[in-house]
Amino acid sequence: MKFNNLDHKLFWPAISFTFLALGLAVFFPEQSGAAANAGMKWVTNDIGWFIQLAGFSSLMFLLYLAFSRFGNIKLGTDSDTPEFSYSSYAFMIFSAGVGAALIFWAVGEPMYYMQSPPMFAEQGSPEAAQWLITYTLFHWGPTGWAIFCLPAVPFAYYLHKMKRRNLRLSQLLVDIIGEKHAKGIVGYIIDIVAIFGTLGAFSTSMGLAVDLIGAGIENLTGIQNGIEVQVGIIVLFIAFYALVMFAGMKKGVSKLANACVYAAFALGLIILISGPTAFIFSYFFDSLGVMFNNYIRMSFWTDPVQKSGFPQAWTMYYWAWYFAYLVMMGVFLARISKGRTIKQLVLTTITFGSAGCSFFIAIFGSYSVFNEITGALPILQWMTESGVSSAIIQTIKSLPFGGIILVTFLIVEFFLMSTTMTSAAMAVSMMTTKELDHDADPDVSVRMIWAIGIGAVSMAAFFMGGSIDTIKSMCVVVGLPMIVLYFMLVVCLMKWIRRDHPELFAQTVAAPAQLNDNAVELNKVEA
Repeated sequence: MKFNNLDHKLFWPAISFTFLALGLAVFFPEQSGAAANAGMKWVTNDIGWFIQLAGFSSLMFLLYLAFSRFGNIKLGTDSDTPEFSYSSYAFMIFSAGVGAALIFWAVGEPMYYMQSPPMFAEQGSPEAAQWLITYTLFHWGPTGWAIFCLPAVPFAYYLHKMKRRNLRLSQLLVDIIGEKHAKGIVGYIIDIVAIFGTLGAFSTSMGLAVDLIGAGIENLTGIQNGIEVQVGIIVLFIAFYALVMFAGMKKGVSKLANACVYAAFALGLIILISGPTAFIFSYFFDSLGVMFNNYIRMSFWTDPVQKSGFPQAWTMYYWAWYFAYLVMMGVFLARISKGRTIKQLVLTTITFGSAGCSFFIAIFGSYSVFNEITGALPILQWMTESGVSSAIIQTIKSLPFGGIILVTFLIVEFFLMSTTMTSAAMAVSMMTTKELDHDADPDVSVRMIWAIGIGAVSMAAFFMGGSIDTIKSMCVVVGLPMIVLYFMLVVCLMKWIRRDHPELFAQTVAAPAQLNDNAVELNKVEA
């Protein structure tokens, strides 16, 4: 097996730690699940406010970066041009960011809120109905995509502007922790934590997707959606990934991203046309208005008095999940952003990502809400009896030509998840490689090992019970340490820009002096 440029000091401890965690989940499932749930409870109850502050701060910083003089900084040399067309670039960002989890939550999330409404609304009331899609849009909106995007800016600057070839996170933090610590035990701890965080975050997405696809298979074939089927689906993901990676980054991921996003949008249009079209439009725009009107309140709501637990179970979970994607989104977005400006990277990620999610939430979410409140489909009853995945499958099958649409839906889910898996494996493979040429991919053998590792970690959630709460708990726990690394990257980024573009900071300093000079001249004229 070929291991060119492999960083053995990082790769083997990281892969060993990954399979150690898997072993604990397999042989001690109840204890592992209890530990994850206890960790989530501590994080959300005691320092959940910090997670929310970090999420909102990420959005504000990126908007400042994009619309300030820093936004025009090119991520590369003056002669570098973008590798992908803008449409492919945008679609790759969207599909890598959400994978199959979006469609799962676009239907499931409003149904959960119908049972336990946010903002103290009474269950079943018109006020509660206003929040169902509103909060779903919020959780998949600008703040979440800003968290995805934030690490990509320093990663892209480091890779394309500074022309560095080692993408270990610790190497990006040299200006803070120092060269000695970056190459020592501190650096390796940072890198292992970052890699494991990526695997933990991805296991959340894959766990949801596998359960959903398994429910679809059960509905179509009658084969029970048990752990054997779920493990088989994960193995199929790994096998398909092996085919995709041989096509390379551009040929494989770009084409797959375009195909699956086009198919997903086509599926949404079918539901829009065949479903309650007028209600979908009206409900979506009403919810959009409620979200914008309450955006600040929703961003900082911790509910410390009544302690309903809603922001802890949902908003803090989502932000922690996004933060856990630091390495995957940072490396992947950086890799495809050569020749773009900081402004293009930021605005494409936030606007296209949010708009694309809004499309799916408006259609899938509004369709499920309409059928539940009119009594056309007993979606909540299905959730209670068979779980959210089964309820989603039955909802989709209720459409005209439901069987055909369901098969199409499962294929789209599979491709979306495969794209996300490609991004995750590529990111951790690049981190555990010493040096890479700017247009080169890590060795196939390294990527294959990490693909197997990713699939193995995803299986852990099913051995620990496979419940939604367990999957969410795993994600929150691994996301917390990533927040500190996020803001360390921000500090390093500003240090690099100050060093490479001192004229941008000189403008800021010179502005007050120029005002004073103008005032002196004005006084002379008046005198």
